[in-house]
Amino acid sequence: MMNPMSAQGPCLVVENGTIPNPNRWTEHFNLIALDHPISVGFSYGTMVNNSRSAAIDVYDFLQKFFRLFPHLVQNQFILSGGSYGGIYVPHIATVIYEQNIALAAGKGQPGAVHINLESMMVSNPVSDATSHFTWMLHMRCYNADMYNASTCAELFKILPTCLDSIQLAQQGPGWSVERHVAAQRTCHPLDAGDTHGTVIEDVRRKCYSEDPLGCLPPSFGWTEAFFRQDDIKDVLGIPEHVNFRILADDVTAEFRKYGDIIQPAYLLYEPLLTAGIRLLHYVGAQDANCAWPGVISFLKLLRSPFQDEFLYAPDVPWPTAEDATVRVIGEGAGNMTYILIAQGGHFVARDQPELVKSIVEHWVENVPFGSR
Repeated sequence: MMNPMSAQGPCLVVENGTIPNPNRWTEHFNLIALDHPISVGFSYGTMVNNSRSAAIDVYDFLQKFFRLFPHLVQNQFILSGGSYGGIYVPHIATVIYEQNIALAAGKGQPGAVHINLESMMVSNPVSDATSHFTWMLHMRCYNADMYNASTCAELFKILPTCLDSIQLAQQGPGWSVERHVAAQRTCHPLDAGDTHGTVIEDVRRKCYSEDPLGCLPPSFGWTEAFFRQDDIKDVLGIPEHVNFRILADDVTAEFRKYGDIIQPAYLLYEPLLTAGIRLLHYVGAQDANCAWPGVISFLKLLRSPFQDEFLYAPDVPWPTAEDATVRVIGEGAGNMTYILIAQGGHFVARDQPELVKSIVEHWVENVPFGSR
């Protein structure tokens, strides 16, 4: 519920309640807000420890949702996520795609319906461990000048070992938990250097806080407090024992024990793009958590029908060069599109709500950027 209550939905959480959101995505579209994976936000049930299993939970939820609201099943369905959602989204899309194929062949879950997966929208993602750690370090040492010279010298010594450990972990067959966790442990120091107060989610900001939420946007704390109010929980039908959680350390710990982040999840996009499912990345340039050079790096590696065009396509200013640049492959808003938002950080929809709403509307309606 974090994104809907701070950028996407009809209301915004403020310090003492809520206010109308002038840039709501829901002005023209239905929005399903999903606390994912199980045990984050308000969600509860049997926890999982990896993105594939979590994606199966989402598919099961969607089948139940469409049984309750069958009039919506013919609508186009668009997946949206960001940050670690760069791993969640391709896994969820893959499960939906695979199950749609199974249903068409007379297989699949009994009673399941075809989900009309039309496209995906992803912001500031981690989708590939190799590009993520490589370009995160580059961003923090050069683009943003966060780490000092001695820190950068030490961490660049670690980088080759980190990349080797990722490559070893990803050598098949199967998933070696031991190797993935070892790679995660080897690469972690690259993300743990002293930033000297520079906020990794927005390099324009300075913050010094011991509180895990202290340097995040205040809407994080406000949202948690809002959803923990007894009257709000009563209205929503939330069980008394369930409390809304911004940070779910137990979920994080389980995914780390599996080494889930050490994967090239972006490769899951290849069959989806080939099948005609569109893909948008919109990325804030001021983010040193999931740095934009890492995103464009893995996008260039995608072996899809659009790879050659994508490699050589220009980045066109839109609406102006001060706002963003757009790289579009395909008709309308594109089959494969990359937008770099100049004044956006990790939480790009919060930083540039009007621009991001316009991006979403162009994408969902599949109209060319610059057409209005």
